[in-house]
Amino acid sequence: MTDGGVAQTSAYLRMLLLRPGEYRSRWERYASQPRAGEIDVGAVSRVLAENAITAAGGGATAHGELVGTVRKALDGSAVDPSTLRLFADAFALDGRDAARLHELLRGSDSVRVITGEAQSLSKEYLDSGAPRHQTLALHELHILGPDGTPAEHQTIQVIQAGADGMNRYPYRFDTDELAVEVIRGGRIGDRIYRVNESLYAVDILLSRALEAGETTLTQVRTTFFYKTPPAPEFRRGVLRRTEEVTLWVKFHSRRVPSRVWLARWDGIDHARIVDERPVELDDDLAVHCRFGPIEQAVVGFYWEWD
Repeated sequence: MTDGGVAQTSAYLRMLLLRPGEYRSRWERYASQPRAGEIDVGAVSRVLAENAITAAGGGATAHGELVGTVRKALDGSAVDPSTLRLFADAFALDGRDAARLHELLRGSDSVRVITGEAQSLSKEYLDSGAPRHQTLALHELHILGPDGTPAEHQTIQVIQAGADGMNRYPYRFDTDELAVEVIRGGRIGDRIYRVNESLYAVDILLSRALEAGETTLTQVRTTFFYKTPPAPEFRRGVLRRTEEVTLWVKFHSRRVPSRVWLARWDGIDHARIVDERPVELDDDLAVHCRFGPIEQAVVGFYWEWD
C-alpha cells in the first residue's frame, strides 16, 4: 500500500458514490438535502452502519465511529482493505468495481484514476511530429448508464509500429474525470495532458517496444464520471487510414432514446453534421456500424431522448 495508492483508491471511491446510479441512491435515502457533486458523509456512514446491524443480527450501530472512517476514506487520509470490504458489503459493489478498488490500493500500474489533473496543451504532444504507429483495426463499445450519461467505454486496438523502438501511443478522451484501465498490452503513463480544446490524453506504455512493422493488440476499459452531462452523441475521429473501425453504442433499459442517427461530422471542435441517416436499436438496445477503410473522418452516433 502506497500514499499514491490510497489517493487513487479514495478518488475512485468518490467517483463511484458521486455518480448517479444505484450506489448514490443508497446513501441519498439517508441524506436530508443531497446535492449534485457532493457526498453526504453522514448518509454514507448510515449505509455502512445499517449493513453492520444487519450482518450482526440486530446489534448496536457503530455509526459514530464509521463517520470518521468514511471521511478519511473519501478525503484520502486513510483507507485499507478492511475499509474497502465495508463499502463493498454495504453498497453491494459490482465485482469489477470492488476489484478495481483493491488493485488501486495495491498501487497497480494497469489502472489510473484521473480527476481534473490535466496539464495545459502539451508541448511534447505538439512537437512529437507524425505518429509513430498506424492503427490497423479499432473496435469500440460505448455504454450508457441508467441516467443516460456515458458509464463505460471499451477499446480494442491493433496497432503497427512505423519505426523501431515504438513503445507508447496516446489514448484520448473528452473528460478529465475518469478511470482508465489497460486490460491487455501495456500500462498507464504517469501524466494526463490536453490535446486540444475538447480532448485529453494519457500515454499507453506498451508491454515491450516494437520494431518497425511489428503489430500488437491493446485493450483499454474506461469508466466515466462527468461533472456535467455531455452531448447525446458518441464520435470517433480517424485521421490516418484505418482498415477497419467498428463502433457500438449500448443504452440502458431505464433510459432509451427516442431516435438514433449514424452520422459524420466535419471536425472535432465546434463541428457540424455533414451526413446522417436514422438507425434502429437492436434487441440489446444497441446500435453499431462497421467502417473500413476510413481516413480523415469523424464518425459516430447521436440520439434524442424522450
